[in-house]
Amino acid sequence: MTMPDPETLLPHWINRLSFQLRARAQEALAPFDLSPEEWGLLLVLWSAGPLPMNALAQRTVKDRTTVTRLVDRLVAKGVVARQAQDGDRRVVEIAVTPEGQARRDKVVAAMMPVVAAATTGIALHELEQARSVLMRMAANLG
Repeated sequence: MTMPDPETLLPHWINRLSFQLRARAQEALAPFDLSPEEWGLLLVLWSAGPLPMNALAQRTVKDRTTVTRLVDRLVAKGVVARQAQDGDRRVVEIAVTPEGQARRDKVVAAMMPVVAAATTGIALHELEQARSVLMRMAANLG
C-alpha cells in the first residue's frame, strides 16, 4: 500500500490547526490563569448553565477523569463550583460562580483575536460550510 501524502489528508490539517489554535489560545488565556482546556469547559458552562459532570464531559468530548481534573482546577481558581441540582440533591452540577461570570466578557474578548486570525480572508459561507462538514465528521466518529 502506498503511503498517502499527509498534505492531502484532511485529518492532517485538522490536527495542525488544532495545535496552532491551542498555542494561540494559551497566549491569550495566560493573563487570566486559564488553559485552553479550562476555557473549553467555561465556554460550555457560560452558554448552557449548570451541568452534571457527565453532561459536561459529553459536551466537551472529554473523559470524565479529565473533566474532573479540570473542574478541580477551576474550583480552586474560584470560577466554578459544585452544587446540588435543583429537584434532585443527589446530582451534583458544575456551575459558574459570580467570579467566573465576572471574567466572562474579558476572557471571551481575549479569545476573539485568535478566532479572527484563524478566519481572516475566509468568507462567511465558507466558514459555515467548514463548520457543517466538521460537525458531520465528528458525528460520523460518534
